[in-house]
Amino acid sequence: MPRNNTHLKARFDQLGWVLAAAIAGVMLSSGFQGATDKTGVVDLGVVVNKSNQWQASSKQFDAMKTSRQSLLDFVASNPVVSLEQAQQLHDLSIKDPQTDADKATITKIEADVTAACKSYEDLSKKKDLTADEKAQVAEYSRRAGVMLGQDGTFSRWKGDFQVELEDWSQKHRDDCVAKAKDAIGQTAKGQGYTLIFDKASAPYGANDLTDAALQAMNAQK
Repeated sequence: MPRNNTHLKARFDQLGWVLAAAIAGVMLSSGFQGATDKTGVVDLGVVVNKSNQWQASSKQFDAMKTSRQSLLDFVASNPVVSLEQAQQLHDLSIKDPQTDADKATITKIEADVTAACKSYEDLSKKKDLTADEKAQVAEYSRRAGVMLGQDGTFSRWKGDFQVELEDWSQKHRDDCVAKAKDAIGQTAKGQGYTLIFDKASAPYGANDLTDAALQAMNAQK
């Protein structure tokens, strides 16, 4: 009983690491007051996107997104999973890091669920069912309803994962941008600049501090 999960996957894929448009064109003050203004430019997007912190966070985000999407894909294709199996899969799939024992347990549960789904399909095609087989079909059908029903486990997980990923992404984006701005300010102050403009608003400005600011950000602890 597979479920079309294309829309969900597309929505998850939209959750990426893109700088908010609001930071484009900002003017960054170095906090240094000199006798005369000394201005420079910096590409804030480059400082953020090429920073070690951003790269590490991007990899972690992708791993989180992949693990949750894989879980949703599996239960959508194998909805006869029991609530106990589903909860185990959920907790182990999103666990970070996973131990070898965790991975082995996931593999075992998925194999059991896949076998149950195959049994359901075979029984559904059978004409004369025994009483036990009818009871088993009814149980499989009940499980599928619990998993894929309108307010079922699948829908709840989908919503929870969406909120979790968006909140995680926003928090780490904001943190990375804040550290980038701090690195830019420290770099500008150290070199005697009073005003730094984002290259989005001053694309042809002189005195580009992008590389120096990136080095400063990557040197942060």
